[in-house]
Amino acid sequence: MRSSANRQVDGMRGAKKEIALTALTVVAVLVATLWPLNLFPNNGVTWVSASGGLEFGKAGLVVSKEAVVPPETNGSRCYSLELLLRPAGIRSSGTILSFYNPMQTRQFQVWQWRNGLVVTHDAYVESDQTIKFFVDHVLYPAKLVFVAISSGRNGTTVYVDGQAAQVFPRFKISSSDLSGGIVLGTSPVRYDPWNGEVRGLGIYAKELTPEEASQHYRDWTALNGHGPVDVDAALARYTFREATGTEIHNEIASGPTLEIPSSFSVPHKAFLQSPVQEFRPGWKYVHEVVMNVAGFIPLGLVVSCYFVWTRTRWKAILATAIFCGLLSLAIEVVQFYIPRRGSGITDIITNTLGAAVGAMLLHSRLTRKAMRKIGLVPAGFAV
Repeated sequence: MRSSANRQVDGMRGAKKEIALTALTVVAVLVATLWPLNLFPNNGVTWVSASGGLEFGKAGLVVSKEAVVPPETNGSRCYSLELLLRPAGIRSSGTILSFYNPMQTRQFQVWQWRNGLVVTHDAYVESDQTIKFFVDHVLYPAKLVFVAISSGRNGTTVYVDGQAAQVFPRFKISSSDLSGGIVLGTSPVRYDPWNGEVRGLGIYAKELTPEEASQHYRDWTALNGHGPVDVDAALARYTFREATGTEIHNEIASGPTLEIPSSFSVPHKAFLQSPVQEFRPGWKYVHEVVMNVAGFIPLGLVVSCYFVWTRTRWKAILATAIFCGLLSLAIEVVQFYIPRRGSGITDIITNTLGAAVGAMLLHSRLTRKAMRKIGLVPAGFAV
């Protein structure tokens, strides 16, 4: 066993090489986790002036200045949504519309999955257990489509271009689903941008009849049309005909005004989200955990090579885990401000575990021998 004095002498000899290698490895990890470091990307929303509407480009966002406030009860407790859309393509997915209220556990949103529409009560939309429904063959590249989602006592009916496409008896829209801020173009809690045009949005505190859905389709798509003339039980309606500026005005006096921010962000992203909230059953979650553990194993190995020059085995492993855990914490804090990235405690735990595994690998026979040959550990280093 080396004496403390010998370890100090060895540490002085190996310090320069190990500091340089550790610094390079840390820089590589920072680049991999934070690049591109763009805290305030431009908001990819532009006006479609010729026909009215908004085009959502690479990453675009529109939010309401106030929350929608549906009536507590309207007799039948029926609600409907209308969207006039033109998707840019059908090879990807993205969130089109959300209603977000941080006080609610259920968050209503509509998103595109290839050429279909998913309607859900879960803003994260990653669990197979989520209450949701899917309507296939609705969206086509550069084709204008009118979608009405109408909920009543017998469930929810989806109308496409004025015709009933599908009925979902077990899915209902409640007043709490719509009692939140409107978010267009991405998920309110994660980076999930949608590409395409939004030409119209209507919200009603009633169930649409087949005749009303057909008439609304004709009104929305009529030449120079300004949306349905029907204002019965309307909570909000936007025709997007301003063609300039950063505000979209509501034709219903009681409804909120929409705003186009100057930069893109995820408006309600969680800061250091807890592992319980981050957990999603499925292979995607398992894959992410495994990759986060594996990604910090090389860093743990390199950092441990530095600490073994001046510390005993277990002290070196502990110092490595603490250093890498603090580095992971700093990364997660910075990632909160980067729209593309998430911020969660699960990554800190898995990264720290990976670093500890890397530090322990240094003490295996093969790894120790290889590191001793290239001078990254002391010549007398042993388990």
